[in-house]
Amino acid sequence: METTAHITRLVLPGLTNRHGSLFGGVALSLMDEAAGIVSTRVSRGPCVTAHIQSVDFEEPIWEGEAISVHAALIGVGRTSMRIKVETWAECLEEGTRRRSTAAEFVMVAIDKVGKPRPVPAEAQERLDAQADGNAQGEAEG
Repeated sequence: METTAHITRLVLPGLTNRHGSLFGGVALSLMDEAAGIVSTRVSRGPCVTAHIQSVDFEEPIWEGEAISVHAALIGVGRTSMRIKVETWAECLEEGTRRRSTAAEFVMVAIDKVGKPRPVPAEAQERLDAQADGNAQGEAEG
């Protein structure tokens, strides 16, 4: 089970404000899309955004740069999942990257009538296995 998602887009003129930087709403939309991909993969079904915690816009992403969105599962509840989402600006010509935005999304798994449903137990098992693998790698390094 994949617990991450990546989306990369080129920032074109229709996506920018009058200052030439990416609209914040466009960044949030891509972040929500990435969180939705992760939560749907993990829960094996439809999910909705329940909460976005503390969105920090740190750096603008300029027209002509690429926006890369990275989402990763960081927590599993009975019906919900916590997903860390970051956006990165990349100057393609220079090959430089800088973090632009970060937030934590809470996604809830839903059934066919829109009611919360349990997240499969394998999601927590996968998260625990990843944490154990990271801890083992740190202990060896």
